[in-house]
Amino acid sequence: MNYNEHYSNIKSVFQELDLVKESEFSLFKDSISAQEIINLCIQLSENASKKLNINLNFGVVYSQKFNACAKTKNNSAVIIFNLGLIDKQEAISSDSAEIFASLSFQSNNQNSLNAIVKSCCITYLFYHELAHVLHLLKFNSNSEFSLQEKYSNEECFEIRNHIYEIDADRFGASMAAHLLLEKIMNSDYKFETMLLFNTLTLLLFSIGNTIIEFSGNQFQNIYYKENSHPHPYIRIVMCNEQILSFFHKNINASSQLLELALQRAGNMIKQITYSDGRKVDYEKLFSTNEQEISNYIDEIENLYDNYTELTKHKAQQIFNSLSN
Repeated sequence: MNYNEHYSNIKSVFQELDLVKESEFSLFKDSISAQEIINLCIQLSENASKKLNINLNFGVVYSQKFNACAKTKNNSAVIIFNLGLIDKQEAISSDSAEIFASLSFQSNNQNSLNAIVKSCCITYLFYHELAHVLHLLKFNSNSEFSLQEKYSNEECFEIRNHIYEIDADRFGASMAAHLLLEKIMNSDYKFETMLLFNTLTLLLFSIGNTIIEFSGNQFQNIYYKENSHPHPYIRIVMCNEQILSFFHKNINASSQLLELALQRAGNMIKQITYSDGRKVDYEKLFSTNEQEISNYIDEIENLYDNYTELTKHKAQQIFNSLSN
């Protein structure tokens, strides 16, 4: 199906959504890049529909907010990206590749790096929302989850929602890591160690940038049992752990290489000035909050068995289904 067919399917169930029409793609800052992102998401959506036996469509709504969401109603599901997310994600991917290339003295392959990181970041975002679709369909729920909502009080806190967000982040990060591995392997299923190091660093760097931009001004003061979503720094930590674990388990990458890639990505983030003049000091955030972060993660993980709908419990099964 094309975008117009997805549009019609969504509007037949979710009439309230203010969807962008295909004839309005000129609204994007870069319509060609936006079309590539949308085509990828349609491809992923149709694959998930077929392989997981779910009624899933993909659409874009008129909103400049940097956000995405998953909605379900009457056993139908939709993954929505905001127009502003697509515009901003293209900029993040391009800027990340440019910064990486300049700091690494590798400007000659900036275009290929940009293409790789963009597809991996969109894959992370899409599968994050797919995880929420699977959470909601488990209970035939007419509800929704957004990638990031900016709440400022504890009344919105529910431990279940924090667990769902971390599960969705981990699922999305794993799928992004798998895609990255596919892109750097040659026809003999081998890869160059330096290429792995550089692209892995860029993936960690770019997903970190994406989550930081989502977080707005929430980043500086770490919280735990507050707000609708886990603190963005903790989400980055969990994504990093999932990506590094994937490469360690699947290609037996050395712990030293993985740790160096993580350090390099963190050092690059420290050099960036984000929206509203924000700066992020990775090392300081971790060193001053290490025990509390560890305690929070342990508490979340100890509750996983109470939530059978989590993708964590069936990640391999889902991956096998999507890959067949």
